[in-house]
Amino acid sequence: MTDRRALVIFNPAAGRDRQRRLEAVLDGLPGLGWRPVPLRTSCRGDAERAARSAQAEGFELLVAAGGDGTVNEIANGLAAAGSDLPMALLPMGTANVLAAEIGLAPDAGSVLRMIGRNQPRTIHLGRVGERHFVLMASIGLDAAVVRGVDLTLKRRTGRLAYAVEAIAQGMRYAFPEITVSLDGVPHTARMVVACRAGRYGGPFRVAPLADLGRPGLQVVLLRRGGLAAMLRHAAALAMGRLHLQDDVAIISASSMVVTAPVGAPLQADGDPMGAAPVEVGLSDRTIRILMP
Repeated sequence: MTDRRALVIFNPAAGRDRQRRLEAVLDGLPGLGWRPVPLRTSCRGDAERAARSAQAEGFELLVAAGGDGTVNEIANGLAAAGSDLPMALLPMGTANVLAAEIGLAPDAGSVLRMIGRNQPRTIHLGRVGERHFVLMASIGLDAAVVRGVDLTLKRRTGRLAYAVEAIAQGMRYAFPEITVSLDGVPHTARMVVACRAGRYGGPFRVAPLADLGRPGLQVVLLRRGGLAAMLRHAAALAMGRLHLQDDVAIISASSMVVTAPVGAPLQADGDPMGAAPVEVGLSDRTIRILMP
């Protein structure tokens, strides 16, 4: 038995097919020289606490078996500890945006081959207030959807729950004017997404110039609101053409200050993340993730 230990953090709410993939990875790790130590999370914050202490407890690898929310928790734990422990992904979430961004297939074989190659890449983190994010932070309709989505329906249907909530929100959401300052320059929009990654909501490309390996934000400003604009933006996003719309601007920045509307919710990496006013920017912390 190898002495190299891998902490495998997983969410027990995953469906049967995802559980089989988890079991296949656990079974395959010893053949790669790793002794897996599974950790079942029971509540929000468990993954973050485990990641914070993992390196001090002698682990040499973290496996994030979950979705982008699990990855976010682990990233916050690693950042808080100043840890350079590498993280491998086992995509088991709803959107798995980070997996799509790095080109990782969700099957156990792909994950095990990635771990066997052991090629980590340094990822620069974003920051919302005192919290870190890996992929994106936003304010507007999508943050309202994240706050309002039915979690029971999400567990049953995955992305369909977000579509249902988006339609419901689109019928009643007021699309208030959002005021942000990008590196000191004021802008207004109806939805704002500060991107570290190029993809959004899964495989959909929203910010073509975003690069996890380079510090910086690509801030997407959707300047028009309303149900018709929402549907047009959604169709353009699905076709990879959102950045070409005449009411969409993408601006490179190192910081974004959201000043209005006060109390409007934000989301980061698909989970609620505070409310305006707030500063969104770059963190001085990085993490290492294995690449396929």
